[in-house]
Amino acid sequence: MNVVLDCIPCYIKQMINTLAQTEISEEKARQIIYQTLPIFPQLDPQGTPAENSTIILRKVNELLGIEDPFYTAKKESNELALKLLPQLKERIRQSSDPLFTALQIAVAGNIIDMGILKDFDVEGSIREAMAKNFARDDYESFQQRLKEAREIIILGDNSGEIAFDRLLAEQLSESGIEVTYVVKDRPILNDATMEDAAYVGMLKQTRVISNGSGFLGTILEDCSAEFKQAYKKADIVISKGQANYESLETLGKVDRRLYFLLRAKCEIVAKNLGVQFGEMVFCCS
Repeated sequence: MNVVLDCIPCYIKQMINTLAQTEISEEKARQIIYQTLPIFPQLDPQGTPAENSTIILRKVNELLGIEDPFYTAKKESNELALKLLPQLKERIRQSSDPLFTALQIAVAGNIIDMGILKDFDVEGSIREAMAKNFARDDYESFQQRLKEAREIIILGDNSGEIAFDRLLAEQLSESGIEVTYVVKDRPILNDATMEDAAYVGMLKQTRVISNGSGFLGTILEDCSAEFKQAYKKADIVISKGQANYESLETLGKVDRRLYFLLRAKCEIVAKNLGVQFGEMVFCCS
């Protein structure tokens, strides 16, 4: 998915949300914004929003002198999600289709995105996910592929929601499938890293690897050999979140192993998916 003009305000919003995680003065924040804006004309107009956002955010972090401005916020979102896990596990246990319910809960967690949505209501998002159908729903084809699958990769997205992804990994593992969960190699926005995976207990649940990259989304050419090998071997790839969709949408048109699980949190992504803003999808291509 290539960038469009409407991506530019989103870049700025992500910059402001990053600066808001710190205690710097408004004057210092303004200086950092002005120092970062000259990068915009250098961004690749044929690139993906995820790639261009990463370039901008790396510059902001460099000027801040802070490797992970979202460190505290990520910890808080993980703690919030962990508090909700017992009741969510019970929902899954009582469901007539536990796997489908786990998918709904995993996409409900996708509301935890401090790069785009500064304020979010996780419990409200869960209630909404339970009450609504996926705007695009390829669950039936997923079930068919699942019958022959031996290995599945879940491409993680944000902190907080990684705890909900743990429930999805549990359901898949109970089906006798080998699950590999993928996190970022280093901090970018509030994306989940190995530290987040350990914090929410994912390491105890399933195999977790880094993709070797610090980009938003999944930029395959920037990923490690270990990740590329795991990706190639997987029978099914579940791509969580908007940035992963932005970076893998073109590949998904030819790689039918790819299933995108996300909430459309911007009008451009929603239009590209053929759904309304804010709707949830579980779709193949």
